[in-house]
Amino acid sequence: MDTVHALLRRLRNWFLVWFVAEAVIGTAAAAYVFDDMGRHSLLRYVTGGVNAAGTILAGVVVSLILLLLALAMLEALLDLRPWARMVMLVVGWITVASAALNLLTLTGTSALLEPLVILTGDGWLTLVTVSVLTKAADLAFWSWAIYVLQMNAAVREAFACRIAPPEPTRSAKR
Repeated sequence: MDTVHALLRRLRNWFLVWFVAEAVIGTAAAAYVFDDMGRHSLLRYVTGGVNAAGTILAGVVVSLILLLLALAMLEALLDLRPWARMVMLVVGWITVASAALNLLTLTGTSALLEPLVILTGDGWLTLVTVSVLTKAADLAFWSWAIYVLQMNAAVREAFACRIAPPEPTRSAKR
């Protein structure tokens, strides 16, 4: 059981590294793009005058809320709660599928969103670069997380032992 807990602690630690890196990169990219888009009067009007500082503040607040939720779920995972394993697997598979589709369709995105590409100028290249980096990190981390939670026999067994049989009903006891 110690190896299972060591694997789950390692998974938690790498999740924290992955989450913080994604939050910092995503917030920085959004602030850069919003700042760049603020130079266009129409886009400044549409975005309500949101500047880089407002974007960073919103990114930090949302990231902290998500981090608190993730920490609660990761604590349940360390307590070998089956629902936490299922939540992690569902999030993992959705993230892997999304990242793979995003990387496969990335080349056609600029043609599809040509008016936005023209308005963002250099910001588009930043968005594409950030997208490739974060999606590659998504694939790497979540593929490993899925492997640990779904393919590792010891981890599967540890969570299977936590499922208690249903309590007999009162009429069944008589």
